[in-house]
Amino acid sequence: MIQTFKAPTLRCRPLRAMTAGTGSHCPVSGRWSPNGERQDGQVFFEGSLMPSFDGAPVVWVLAPEADKH
Repeated sequence: MIQTFKAPTLRCRPLRAMTAGTGSHCPVSGRWSPNGERQDGQVFFEGSLMPSFDGAPVVWVLAPEADKH
């Protein structure tokens, strides 16, 4: 009898911080900060539109502790 084993699926963290710009869809749920400013972080859910911050378009950065994939 031959047994086959399924290899585990491994997910690696990206080398760079995950980012999303104003007006784009959130790629993954988690705590996001505008331009990496941790004190101004907000939680967004996957698929939601990333908003502007203080009335201006920004690049949102996923908090490293939130990225546990």
